Amino acid sequence: MRRWGIVGNTFYDVQQERVVFPIYHKGQMIDAIGRAVGANQNPKWYRYTGAANHYTIGTGRTMLIVEDVVSAMVAYQELPDVTCMAILGTSMNTKHFEKIGEYDKAVIALDPDAVAKTIEYRREIELWTGKQTTALSLSDDVKYRMPEDIEKLQEICR
Repeated sequence: MRRWGIVGNTFYDVQQERVVFPIYHKGQMIDAIGRAVGANQNPKWYRYTGAANHYTIGTGRTMLIVEDVVSAMVAYQELPDVTCMAILGTSMNTKHFEKIGEYDKAVIALDPDAVAKTIEYRREIELWTGKQTTALSLSDDVKYRMPEDIEKLQEICR
């Protein structure tokens, strides 16, 4: 039996020591993503059902693609006119590309340790969707709110 505690829009999984972000589709919770908070805990990110392919927040016509849920939430706070998608790691598939294709413009800003994938995915998104796509090299993860990264995102996502 799972022990969950509700904290705002997130939950806490006591057994696995994870902050849990629910993922909704049409008002129904379809999955949840848990972020480890214990020291040296693996995996860092855990999908509870595997039903969700990504996590999105926002209603803007520009899609900002990041790796994790916390980065998507922080980016949305900083850029409320943008839709942010956490691809839940560094791998993308057809469902990601289909979702990105619904937007006017795409910006991909994966964590600094995934620069090669950021560049690769920019090309793939443009080929798949035909949409203008920008690859942004960050100095740190979006979730850390580095002022220079936030300024770059604000300028590019306008």
